Amino acid sequence: MTTPTSISFSNDRTEAIGAIESVAAGRGWCNVVPNVVDDVDELKVNFLGLRKLEGVTVATFVSRPARHGTAQPSSLGVLHTRGRLGRARIAELVDGAPFRLTQDHNQRGLLLEVPADTPAALVLDVMCRCTTALCDVAMTGTWRLDRYLRD
Repeated sequence: MTTPTSISFSNDRTEAIGAIESVAAGRGWCNVVPNVVDDVDELKVNFLGLRKLEGVTVATFVSRPARHGTAQPSSLGVLHTRGRLGRARIAELVDGAPFRLTQDHNQRGLLLEVPADTPAALVLDVMCRCTTALCDVAMTGTWRLDRYLRD
């Protein structure tokens, strides 16, 4: 079972960083969604890809438990409507973070591998940068983080 919590943040990211730290080592996942001016749904996927080609960009960080005592990389996915981004644009979005590209798909979004020792602040920074840069609607300047912690 998972326990969801939701927080809103802007410049003070302390609580959001703590939420990302709390899901480390396979204990859950976090979604970061920019708050937008108009009432627009978040993007969602089905088994074929994006259900619709409009909506608010969503970044999802999913941690993995250790395997045989070794910390495992996590994943960072970004659902967006921009199609394939290309390596140059992705490098701009991650801004030097040591994340490895595993997918740049025009229907299923972007998927990055996050090294196990990556600071939560860097993960959150990339999530916010991606959702800001790839959002197609007017944003309020704040984000919502939904944390799903496994019991």
